[in-house]
Amino acid sequence: MRHECGTLMYNYKFYISDNSNLNGTHSVKLRYYENRNSRIQIDTGIEIQSKHWNKEKSFLKKSKEVGSEYVQLTQMDTLANQIISSYRNQGKPLSKKLFKKQFEDGEPSINTKPVEDFFTEFEHYLQSKKGKVVKDVIKDYNSLKKHLESFQEFSGIIIDFNAFDYHFYQEWTDYLAYHAPLKNGGVGMKNNTIGKLVKNLKAFLNDRMRRNRIKPIDLTAFKVVQEEVDHIYLTADEIQAIAAVDCKEDEELERVQDFFVIGCLTGLRFSDISRIRPEYLDNEGFLNIRQKKTSGRIVIPLRKQVKEVLAKYGGQAPDIDSFTFNKRIKELGDKAGLHQKVEIEHKRGTIKEAQLLEKYKLISSHTCRRSFCTNAYLDGIDVQLIMKISGHKSEKAFRRYLKISNYEAAQKLKEAWGLD
Repeated sequence: MRHECGTLMYNYKFYISDNSNLNGTHSVKLRYYENRNSRIQIDTGIEIQSKHWNKEKSFLKKSKEVGSEYVQLTQMDTLANQIISSYRNQGKPLSKKLFKKQFEDGEPSINTKPVEDFFTEFEHYLQSKKGKVVKDVIKDYNSLKKHLESFQEFSGIIIDFNAFDYHFYQEWTDYLAYHAPLKNGGVGMKNNTIGKLVKNLKAFLNDRMRRNRIKPIDLTAFKVVQEEVDHIYLTADEIQAIAAVDCKEDEELERVQDFFVIGCLTGLRFSDISRIRPEYLDNEGFLNIRQKKTSGRIVIPLRKQVKEVLAKYGGQAPDIDSFTFNKRIKELGDKAGLHQKVEIEHKRGTIKEAQLLEKYKLISSHTCRRSFCTNAYLDGIDVQLIMKISGHKSEKAFRRYLKISNYEAAQKLKEAWGLD
């Protein structure tokens, strides 16, 4: 919760007192920093048991036992953020005494900047994200903006902050499913693509509400639709078939091939493979890296094949962008002979559609990570150990990555039951 305004650094955090009260509870306090050398402490009046406090997040754990306290502290968090934002927007200094008065009064006493129109506010939000998230996230938000503008033109519905109701949700998702133009010349998106757009729109609107830039909007009807997709994985033999393709006459294709090998044998996300540096490698053959998406640290034992690839590029991954990788990895799959037919089924609105495609056409950067998880699972490695390497936070999220055929599932049962 840090805001900068000129040379001042506005920062606040909640914490609980070290010493307990007579009844065994701890007081929740707010500490506001006008700058590095000047701060003030404010008692929120909330008292809790220490077990309900999340030290890492400096906030209450969400629990029925402290439900009302959680709501109360969330409102205080919103208020503190609103106070800082209002002064920041006008470029005015916010002393510790003024902050305390504003906070205890319950609302800022100066006017915030008026809310811009929807797309201007959206652009401000997008600019604030740059440098903090990976390029693909920015690309997703730009796509959202484009599809909202296209819907406005198609439907005649003016998109402002008063437009977002259940009627809008129905009209917009119908447009996306049956009328939105696609790059390949077709129309209509798959449900999972629509779900991602809805999710990002809700994230933007919730951000504007938290910052008190707009009035509360009821988004309960804005359902993020997700369906199980028949993504593929590659077997160990298929991975090695791609790794064996002769790429000596094509330097770019060779970099794609080497990047692919690292992905399939480490389970790292594309963005994390790109960040591998010599200093992340130790003498015992481990890669120690902090994941960009989750900030979690993982340690991966490197197989000989991965070590050889990294050594080839001076202890880091080959330089390749995701667009080029996703385009040319299919070329490698074709050369490796992955021509077996795979039926892919998905929904577009309420319409179920199926396609029969050659396997190489379905390979993408996500296939690497999915192949790593599935192959490790089929090799009998404990799920919790795989998750330590893949960085999945929950077993539910991990199991979505597993792509096991009915035959492979039957084989696992046969082994478990000791059948010949």
